[in-house]
Amino acid sequence: MQNLKKIKGDASHRNFFRNKKKNSVIVFAKKEKVKNLLIYDAINKILNKNGILAPNLYQENYKKNFIEIQDFGNETLFKILKKKNK
Repeated sequence: MQNLKKIKGDASHRNFFRNKKKNSVIVFAKKEKVKNLLIYDAINKILNKNGILAPNLYQENYKKNFIEIQDFGNETLFKILKKKNK
């Protein structure tokens, strides 16, 4: 756990942890695992398949309530648009 740092997430029951050593994000969801992990991963796959950038799945362990996904860093769409407006 020393390589993991909790990061801000969304309004779901998911918790996000940045793994600096592996340049990835661990998504942990104890509640509503199907909605918060399986569907999250499925949507990302659909987005990527259609040319929309979304995190790739590195590994999953649904029995232990987590998936590991690609880390895009701290840059957000809001930050990018804010810079362009300046």
